[in-house]
Amino acid sequence: MKNIVLVFALLSVVVLSCDGRQTKKEALKRAVSEYNSKTSQSQMVSYHPEAYVEIVTDTLIANTVNVRIKNYSLMDQQILISNVSTTNTKTINYQRVFESEIHISTVTKDILTTHISAQQFKVLDADPFWKNATLQHTWVNQELSSLQNIILDISFINPNTAASKLYRMSINVHGQQTLNLIEEHS
Repeated sequence: MKNIVLVFALLSVVVLSCDGRQTKKEALKRAVSEYNSKTSQSQMVSYHPEAYVEIVTDTLIANTVNVRIKNYSLMDQQILISNVSTTNTKTINYQRVFESEIHISTVTKDILTTHISAQQFKVLDADPFWKNATLQHTWVNQELSSLQNIILDISFINPNTAASKLYRMSINVHGQQTLNLIEEHS
């Protein structure tokens, strides 16, 4: 009879010990999932360049022709580079769009004032390169330029694919332009 009481007491202790409480591992899992459900996903957005960029170059050719080129970033237009989401964070990277303004003049007259952007080329060319392309830089090719013919090199880049295109614009003294594709890298 003593054994029965002892077995009964032991069974009572075992049954009462299993009161349904959770283990430390289960409690930790539940706490983490509750925290994650209450916490909204944080978003980190980065732009390259971070701030407005403007580069102005004045070039004087043979002390007669002045070429002013202003390359600048647009603060309200950007190209999506990457969009990565993890459990609690979302990281978005953008490349700002660049454009260029060109003014060519002599002391007595203005030869040309124009604006260069990837959007202009996108309209003319159906190449998928232009979908996410932006102007990289515009500069005077001083080796090829003369008083009668100003040569500008214009480079574009697609930051998603790292593809690039280099164009050469020739401008005569009357402001007439010709544009040729010089190089293309995919």
